[in-house]
Amino acid sequence: VSAAHNGDVNSILFLARAFDSGQSLGRERRQSYGQALAWYQMAVEMGVEKRYLIMARMAEIMLMEDSGCKDPNGAGELYSEAAEAAMEEMCGKLANKYYMLSEEAWALVEE
Repeated sequence: VSAAHNGDVNSILFLARAFDSGQSLGRERRQSYGQALAWYQMAVEMGVEKRYLIMARMAEIMLMEDSGCKDPNGAGELYSEAAEAAMEEMCGKLANKYYMLSEEAWALVEE
């Protein structure tokens, strides 16, 4: 945890995935999608490699009914950003998938 707080990207990703899955947290911590999102966001801001994969996972969490973090509009934005990041990395098919998922997420937004 201290390495993550000091900015070690691998530690940040480890904590994000641990809070996401509920595994490797020890006895003191519990699964928390909110914590996972915060750590994933920190990793994205630090410029983690293949950040589009992290942004897509964040969007998935924001679409889950039981995550406590449901936000279809935010998920749509994240999928769109993930698509742009994937295009920058020359991952066109994946970018198209993320653009499609962003439209599906936005369709869930109540008007």
